[in-house]
Amino acid sequence: MRRVLLMTASFGSGHNQAAYAVMEALKEKDAEVEVVDYVGLLNPALRSFAKFSLIQGVKRAPGLYGLFYKSMSRIDPDSALQRYVNHIGIERIEEYIAYYRPDCIASTFPTPMGVVGELRRAGKIDIPNLAIVTDYTAHRQWYHDFADHYFVATDEVKRDLVSYGIPEDAVDVVGIPLRRKFREENVERLLAHRAELIRSIGFQEDIPIILLMGGGSGILADPGVWESFIPESGMQYLIICGHNRRLERRFSALQSERVRVFGYTNEIEKYMAMADLIVTKPGGLTLTESIAMRLPLLIYRPIPGQEEANARFAEQAGVAVCVKSPAEAQAFLLSVREDPSILSRMREACSAMPSCGAAERIAQKIILYATKKLPCRSVSPEWPPELLPT
Repeated sequence: MRRVLLMTASFGSGHNQAAYAVMEALKEKDAEVEVVDYVGLLNPALRSFAKFSLIQGVKRAPGLYGLFYKSMSRIDPDSALQRYVNHIGIERIEEYIAYYRPDCIASTFPTPMGVVGELRRAGKIDIPNLAIVTDYTAHRQWYHDFADHYFVATDEVKRDLVSYGIPEDAVDVVGIPLRRKFREENVERLLAHRAELIRSIGFQEDIPIILLMGGGSGILADPGVWESFIPESGMQYLIICGHNRRLERRFSALQSERVRVFGYTNEIEKYMAMADLIVTKPGGLTLTESIAMRLPLLIYRPIPGQEEANARFAEQAGVAVCVKSPAEAQAFLLSVREDPSILSRMREACSAMPSCGAAERIAQKIILYATKKLPCRSVSPEWPPELLPT
């Protein structure tokens, strides 16, 4: 039995969900799989600082976060800063690799992929190092001489990576991996029982159902304007607050025959099946899950960087509309209440897009690398000894 180590990072849930999707597909191929949160391997002080800085930066200064994102995507792979980033947590990752002894390593976040690449460069490991890109854009942080193969969502993302210097044959366009619950047969089953699901929570089938999802800097970060709009809009609402207990308590005051409020759920696919429209932030996984469920999106206030790129992709595909304020969001909701054909066209666009099968294709190639049926890329640039990890 081959062992596969999947490295993720708990900056949001998308990277984790992609890793678990690939884990499910690998286990169906009888592989032994471990999913490890790279952030959890950092020392506690650094871990707390990194998560706090990211969350607060996105929430309070999205423009500055966007500048940081773009500047990091421009730095040279040989720069001192990039070398520093690629060495964060390197000792802990090396220790974990020695403990687990994987036959292949795949990462859904660029930093652990870079750290594994540095261990390869130093000759400390000889294990295939694969990358799973979970957005509809590719940050330059994904580039590394000692990454063997990349799995990406679209041809445009592949072109980005090739422009950074990655060989074309080292990039597979497969889509973004989704968990088993979003496979086509399960989606068909849920949508076939949509009316039953709607009745089970006491909603009516002939009134639009809006799924509001996302706390923090997301759509629910402006609770006051929604508290007055929701009861007067004439629509039904499923409000998912995630782990934000404060928002859940606040919105619970809106509970009625047309409003249901939830905290964290492991059954988001059921609420997506009930909904006519999802109002959310444009994470790569959320976009792909919604498309798989044939659920049109109203994308709310994307932050500069990968969210803006994801939003552009979804708008160009016709599956989403992007807004930057509560007033714009509410105006669009009222427009779809009056003209249902808007959502019909968006649903048709969702149906026309391939959204399933990425996890299985990724797992198949991982197994080929793990069994040495595919070789590691032979990249050995001259590298000064003082730049190698100690």
